[in-house]
Amino acid sequence: SILLEPYGEMVDGLSGCLSANEEIGFRLDGAMSVAKLRSLLEKVYNWALAIDFDDPDNNARFWYVSEEKLEPRLGNRADEAGAEREQPLCVARLAKALHDALYAWADDDTVASFLLQHPEHRLMARRAQIGERFPYAEVRDNLIGKDMLPIDLMRCKLAFFGASHFDPRSDRWVRISLFQGAPYPDELNSEVRA
Repeated sequence: SILLEPYGEMVDGLSGCLSANEEIGFRLDGAMSVAKLRSLLEKVYNWALAIDFDDPDNNARFWYVSEEKLEPRLGNRADEAGAEREQPLCVARLAKALHDALYAWADDDTVASFLLQHPEHRLMARRAQIGERFPYAEVRDNLIGKDMLPIDLMRCKLAFFGASHFDPRSDRWVRISLFQGAPYPDELNSEVRA
């Protein structure tokens, strides 16, 4: 990123490549059968279906957005207020809840008819359909588990900013190095290129 900053006119337009508008690129397939969606969940989210969310350690945290800085924050469900503002980053729990709810429906019912009765599962149904086509679309971890560390999610994002040497100082925050090993300005070649 230190090499990109001076050339804003060349790279500013690339910011659109670092995000995805999922509404444009993927519509929910309501004609899919309940059996097919259940099968998808068992294939793509088999790791999530094995988690016991009745165990408090597997449901220990919640993600929310801070009012002050509008940043994602992690709360402890057992002893912190705010779980009512939980963001839907508990993908494993959502996948398991959708999978369980689908068993009350006939195999040949459509996803559309299911979601008309259970709109709370719309987000997860869509994620499952995306996951079928894009195997790297999902972080495959219980993001609300007691042992989850935010650094595990932040490495890729922070690398865009030149971060390296990720040093988790606690389970809530991370110390990083920016531009470690990068040359100082006086060490750069000062020749002006034509």
